[in-house]
Amino acid sequence: MTREDMIHRLRQVAPIVTQVTGTTDMGYEFSAVVPTGVIYAEPGMLLSYSGGEWPPFQWEDKTDEEHEKLLREFLLDEGWIVTAWEDLSDEKLKQLLEEVNNLQSSDEDDESPDGDKGQAPTFSC
Repeated sequence: MTREDMIHRLRQVAPIVTQVTGTTDMGYEFSAVVPTGVIYAEPGMLLSYSGGEWPPFQWEDKTDEEHEKLLREFLLDEGWIVTAWEDLSDEKLKQLLEEVNNLQSSDEDDESPDGDKGQAPTFSC
């Protein structure tokens, strides 16, 4: 797969959260693929937005549809530091594509025989 093919595929699935981690002192942080590149996790990145909580407390009591809309808007906010596609190595693009493919295949595995999703969290929108 060429570099352009990998970028095209990643843009197609964006925005999608690839990782969420947390610490007791700095709260949660996340990494995500967005149409213009990648948001990398940074310590304390959610402190000013949600006091470090994930998902942000403002999203409580929302329907799945509302949650998806909020997640999309959140990830596409221009305030995040985005590493552009051209600044990523081919190896990093391959790694991101593998992460996204693994997330998508795990979402498919979570489907029950009647087509309902299980309780596993979904981070794509």
